[in-house]
Parts: sequence; structure tokens; C-alpha cells
Amino acid sequence: MSSTNSPDDYLTDAEIRAWGGALLFTTAVLRALDEALVAAHRISVKEFDVLITLFNAPSNRLRMTELAERVVLTPSGVTYLVTRLERDGLVNRSVDDADRRSFFATLTRAGHRRLRESRRTHNDVVRAHLTRRLTASQLATLGALWEALRTGEVCGTG
Repeated sequence: MSSTNSPDDYLTDAEIRAWGGALLFTTAVLRALDEALVAAHRISVKEFDVLITLFNAPSNRLRMTELAERVVLTPSGVTYLVTRLERDGLVNRSVDDADRRSFFATLTRAGHRRLRESRRTHNDVVRAHLTRRLTASQLATLGALWEALRTGEVCGTG
């Protein structure tokens, strides 16, 4: 039996370069962030993500399902992570009085402090791996490209 390949069976060189570059860059930066945050502040990059997400939420709290969506984890993954953060006193979990089946995760004072302490490390790694390597114009273009990809809108650059 013979098989024929269509051009759609393979990514083009430009597609490979764009997709592969995004994967390699993201993996390298997340690894560097994780290593720096663990070494300096005893939290992983995923834990930092939960803390910063709660910090930016109204009243510093979210339903567990909303938190899972925002930090791109499964419900069981966010439950495991919040349990660790709760054990360390960085997050509290409480039952939603309006819906006793739901739980809230809330950032504690200790969580605020750990986030404040670790934010500089996070930002230094992001700047070292991304923002300081680009001109202001390149950074603006990259931001516009990511926004276009996220929203599905056509980007007006190049």
C-alpha cells in the first residue's frame, strides 16, 4: 500500500522555526525561573504563579476552579499545589458560604510577603532572558504578536 504525503503533513521551515523557538525559549525561561525561585525563596514557578494570580484577584481570592483555569492546571493539580501552599501558610482555603461544594483559595499575609520577596527574582530572570535582550520596539512588537495569538486577531506588524 502506497501512501502519499500532502504538504500539510509537515510544518514549513518558517513554522518549525517559530514553533520550535517558542517551545525552546519558554522551556528555558521557565526552568531558569523555577531554579532561581526555589534557590532564593523556596517556591516553584508554579507556586509563584498561584501567589501572583491570587494577588491580582479581587480580595486576593478565587474559587479553586477559577484559579485552576488562570494558572493552566487541572483541578487536581491546583488542589495539590494549594495544599502545599496552605501547609506553608501562604494560602488559606475556605468553603464558599453561597455554594458549600466550592472552595476559595485566599492569599495570606505570609503569602503576600513571600510574593513581595520573590517578585524581584522573578523579574530579574524575565529581564535577563527576555526584555533586556530586545529593543523597546522589538519588545512592543513581541507583545503585540502574543496578544494577536492569544485573541486570534490579525496583527498589523511585518
